[in-house]
Amino acid sequence: MSITPFVSILLPTYNRVHLLPRAVESVLQQTYKNWELIIWDDGSNDETTDYCQRLSDQRISYHSEENHGMSYVLNHAIALSKGKYLAFLDDDDEWAENKLEVQLALLESYNDIDMVFGNFENYYENKKLFGFGFDQTARAMRALKTNAIGSHAAIITDGFLEGLAMDNFIAFDSVIIRRYVLDSIGSFNERLRNGMDLEYWWRFGLAGCSAAFSDKVVLKRFKYANSLSGRNTVSVREHIKALDSCAYYSRKFHRKDTLDYLHPAYRNAWQNMITACAMANDKPGMWAAFRQSLKYGFRPGSVRLLLEGLLAHKGGR
Repeated sequence: MSITPFVSILLPTYNRVHLLPRAVESVLQQTYKNWELIIWDDGSNDETTDYCQRLSDQRISYHSEENHGMSYVLNHAIALSKGKYLAFLDDDDEWAENKLEVQLALLESYNDIDMVFGNFENYYENKKLFGFGFDQTARAMRALKTNAIGSHAAIITDGFLEGLAMDNFIAFDSVIIRRYVLDSIGSFNERLRNGMDLEYWWRFGLAGCSAAFSDKVVLKRFKYANSLSGRNTVSVREHIKALDSCAYYSRKFHRKDTLDYLHPAYRNAWQNMITACAMANDKPGMWAAFRQSLKYGFRPGSVRLLLEGLLAHKGGR
């Protein structure tokens, strides 16, 4: 690459000092070197401060406040950042060493691309591979219309919102995005504790921004037993809040046609709520979630989940 644009990497962390060094090391090992790493500690009470203060690379800065949540952290880290491009990394994940180089080559070659995301590997806690992200979200990605750019990348020309409503195929820490896009779309939604990335990409699509992706694996994501579950009532309600915000912006942007795309996502969320309420032995909650799911179309799966939950509840399990 003939020019070296500056990249700001935002790394939120919370009580993950046992995992954080792996994420930081994957930044230090990048083949592309013109970056800053902003580590924002969201109120950790472990040894995160001690670890970060020992980091000697002058490109790394450390900031800490009391716990506010991911969106708050991202918004404040962005305000401190200086890069032409911004990239994100979770504290428990790991970049491929050529991640920035591969994606910057696309952004610098195609001025009409606003964001690039990439394929990723999913691992269990024991580091056993259990799948590739693009394979696991294949149904959603088939909704996309694309034009190839090179041998391993494509620009999305249509179907972005339709696919996103089916499944969030964008791994947040696989993304690199132009700063001016964030300036035009606005801040991350600090009212959301879950699904804030889905809601942000929804706004990105409604604003008519352009995304491309690389088939190359740029990220390893790790799933841990204590990770936020998609099957507890708090998490599901937060996801529904994110969908509600997507619907709000569809109306605000006068794109009521996109509301229909969200119906399967709402139905799936309320089906998840049936399961979550069953796990909590909440029989009224199961019935309420079942009725909500019917608003977005009848599916036998909703009945099956309700019956399974009621039988488990009756049996005291």
